[in-house]
Amino acid sequence: MSAHTIKGGVIGAGAIGQRGHIPGFRAAGVEVVAVCDVNESRAQAVAEQFGIPLVFTDYRALLAQPEIDVVSVGLPNALHAVVSIDALNAGKHVFCEKPIAVSSAQAEAMIWAARRNNRLLSVNQHMRFDRSVQTMRQVVASGQLGRIYLAESRWVRQQGIPGFGSWFTDKSMAGGGALYDIGVHMLDLLLFLLGFPTVVAVKGFLAGELGAQRIGLGGWGSDFSTEGRFDVDDTAFAVLTLEDGAQVQLLVTWAAFAPPEDRLAIYGSRGGLDRRGMFSDALSLKRYEAQHGKIVASDVALAPHSGERPWILSVQSFVRAIRGEGPLLVKPEEALQVVQILEAIAHSAQTGREVALTR
Repeated sequence: MSAHTIKGGVIGAGAIGQRGHIPGFRAAGVEVVAVCDVNESRAQAVAEQFGIPLVFTDYRALLAQPEIDVVSVGLPNALHAVVSIDALNAGKHVFCEKPIAVSSAQAEAMIWAARRNNRLLSVNQHMRFDRSVQTMRQVVASGQLGRIYLAESRWVRQQGIPGFGSWFTDKSMAGGGALYDIGVHMLDLLLFLLGFPTVVAVKGFLAGELGAQRIGLGGWGSDFSTEGRFDVDDTAFAVLTLEDGAQVQLLVTWAAFAPPEDRLAIYGSRGGLDRRGMFSDALSLKRYEAQHGKIVASDVALAPHSGERPWILSVQSFVRAIRGEGPLLVKPEEALQVVQILEAIAHSAQTGREVALTR
């Protein structure tokens, strides 16, 4: 792209648009000239808050603005594909919220639209940009841990259901509950740390026990409500088998009768890594290795802190790729693989059987 100032539009003025997309674009030097939301009063309020000149309630009107180079899509999951494809066909680069889509077929259509229009498409898997994750990736990629034979991630929220009746808890709009909301993050992190290996089989389990009882209400979301539909999972567990026989385990909950926990663990033949406390002030990353036949633990020095939140770093990285100043770090093909696995987890949970994935 030429050296002219990149101009952006934000489609979706909810929490992620306000806290992530708009600040991220601005930190990356993008001039945000338009915001769109079906809730006109919210769109107007966000425009006033951030000094954005153009306000729309129809995203197609925003896409018709020729000066806009890039858009972010922060809408309910079921709308990601149609809006992103329309944006790509309108000649805009697209930064889409996770998951890329609610089905692999939709994700494939998005990738094809990006290629056909010679535009960049990426997904906001911002947790990859946390410095603890970057450090873990460097250690794994170096081969120092030997053969990775097991990896696991856990994100247990004790009370984190994003309302009862918002789009988050409506399967037709979200695609799934905890699995598609926070499971997509933890799955992406595992695959990223392992270099996106080939997954050959998936066994999944889903439950919605607490949500069905209206237990475990959290506080996230702009369209927050306490009454209404809840037909999604609040708990997801899965075991993935990799091509080399290694196993990957995933556990995420929106609500559980258990202490809050977040953890990433990598088990290798010559060492291991364990990260805990990403969402607290007590972040810990430890390395385990053998010394004289004994297993010892040591603290790992983290990559330098940029001073920016991962949300901001994720957007900045995408904008650098648009400018040709760096690679596209979150590739849509990787997001497609994540959705294929999410689909397999849900299908396995429904049938009670392991799902084989095509190589």
